[in-house]
Amino acid sequence: MSRNQGVDALRTLAIIAVIAIHTTPFESPASPIGRAFDLATVINQSARFAVPFFYVVSGYYWARKVSEAGQVTRPTLQMVRRIGFLWLVWSAIYLLPFNIVDALQHGALGPLKVVYWHLAQALDKPLIALLEGTRPHLWFLVGLLFSVSLCSLLLHFELRAGLVVLAAVLYAIGLAGTAYSPAPFGFRIDSSFRNGHLFAPAFFVTGYFLQRRNLTAGWLRAGLLLASAGLLLHFLEVRAIHGVWGTPLERDYVAGTYLLGVGVALMALSGARLSGPAAVAAVAVVAEVGPSMLGIYVSHIMFVEMLQPLDRRFTGAPAWEVAYVAVVFLLSWLFTRLLCRHPWTRRLVT
Repeated sequence: MSRNQGVDALRTLAIIAVIAIHTTPFESPASPIGRAFDLATVINQSARFAVPFFYVVSGYYWARKVSEAGQVTRPTLQMVRRIGFLWLVWSAIYLLPFNIVDALQHGALGPLKVVYWHLAQALDKPLIALLEGTRPHLWFLVGLLFSVSLCSLLLHFELRAGLVVLAAVLYAIGLAGTAYSPAPFGFRIDSSFRNGHLFAPAFFVTGYFLQRRNLTAGWLRAGLLLASAGLLLHFLEVRAIHGVWGTPLERDYVAGTYLLGVGVALMALSGARLSGPAAVAAVAVVAEVGPSMLGIYVSHIMFVEMLQPLDRRFTGAPAWEVAYVAVVFLLSWLFTRLLCRHPWTRRLVT
């Protein structure tokens, strides 16, 4: 499998993982995710490789553009304009209600009321709106802007070592303020602040440095070992933190999450080729979705919300728990492909 195909195949798996996080398959109202190591919690925590993987790959390809351009400024401005535009447009789009069934419970003017409430919420907490947009998942775009800006600034002053130190310090602060907040060295970050911004630079910077190395097929095995160790450490950490301080088993990031995300990225970037025509064909099919990842990411919450009335109706049925993830994924992909057909709308999802 080619390097691009490997990345695209894992992008597809990663965006499915993100959708699984937001649709919470197999979660029971009587036992929310994070209360016990049940199937819902295991799926939720196993899916935490996705966003770190996206950041590592983003850093890698940004670094490639920097290398090709021979300068930092132009690729950075291109990325900032593109991601900033997506954040602004989708923050406006998500002022609209997509769960019309629930909106109409507030009367015939219910959808307009929901728009007003969303806007009022954004104006009431402008800093949070700036860091996240009008839906929490849009924090990923802001985290990407923060990471590329930080990286380009320090590289401009040739502070590569400082970049590594700063990314590590931010990651440590994020851990101390979230997963390890009950520890003696911990502290509590405002729960309304999307703390992923503190973790994002570590992954993005790692992608930058990976691009400076000659990645080969041998990195597939290294990535697999690193990802496996990271996943194991992630679960051991959340279990230990839960046992010592009684915190939920659901955690976005712990120390092991770094190894997990980087390991998956190494597997994707290694360029290793699978043996067997069936395996190669399967990867090729999965990889077809990869280029649509960004569009699926920004748009999938629309379909999560649209299907919430059905989710309440069928929750607990095993077939629906799987179908909810699959339908949101397919609708988001088809929606992205539809917008990509016209130049005027392509910018909304690419």
